[in-house]
Amino acid sequence: QGALNNKAPVEMQEKVHPLGVFEGMRVIMSETFDVQGGFDDVYRIFLVDTPIGPYFDAFLRECDREKDEMARAGIETSQVGSILTKQDLEIMKATLKKAWLEDFNSFVQGLGGTTAEVMGHMLNMEADFRVLLVTMNALNTSLSTESKLQDRNALYPSFGYLYPEGTKELRKVWNDTTVRAALEPYSKYLALFDQVKQFYEAESGEAGTRSSTSFQSIEDLIYAENVHMYEMAFEQQYHFG
Repeated sequence: QGALNNKAPVEMQEKVHPLGVFEGMRVIMSETFDVQGGFDDVYRIFLVDTPIGPYFDAFLRECDREKDEMARAGIETSQVGSILTKQDLEIMKATLKKAWLEDFNSFVQGLGGTTAEVMGHMLNMEADFRVLLVTMNALNTSLSTESKLQDRNALYPSFGYLYPEGTKELRKVWNDTTVRAALEPYSKYLALFDQVKQFYEAESGEAGTRSSTSFQSIEDLIYAENVHMYEMAFEQQYHFG
């Protein structure tokens, strides 16, 4: 983010979560680090020093493949800067989160037992929440237009309680009416949608003069649902959930 916005890395340091700190950040956060010319270092450090390296590499490959269908040999470090400066930061974050969730779910299912039961449930719910989050936040944006639906749908995880039937229906939606119709078979998620509908109507100017801050967003409700779900994970013992 600092490189894309031409901000010195040291200015971003206070915003970095302590759990995300890794060895290579000493290079990125140094005062001598070249922000605009440092994409090569950022690419190398993320691939070598962080667990998200494979996801980051896959994201860059897919971006380059969209530009050039013949690009199959991989990404040259010299290409990283030009690729990243053209990408939406939020889309990149959502893509990496999707890849991580799918990989995490495969790992948990491989463990089996109570861990797969408890942690698998939490990941299924998280995958569903990601689908709802992406769908709702795409309303009233270009991602809900016919030409951009494919970009939005690419952010949906390929597992969860909504997958595949619910996800299939949500891939077709473009406004609140079609979203509600797609969620009708899922009473829990339909109730969540009905609670936040006014928030997104306010954002689009359909709720009169009341601002969207008067209502709860989908992020607010998902946070509350997650708190309860994580508490319930302690009801069983001897698992990694």
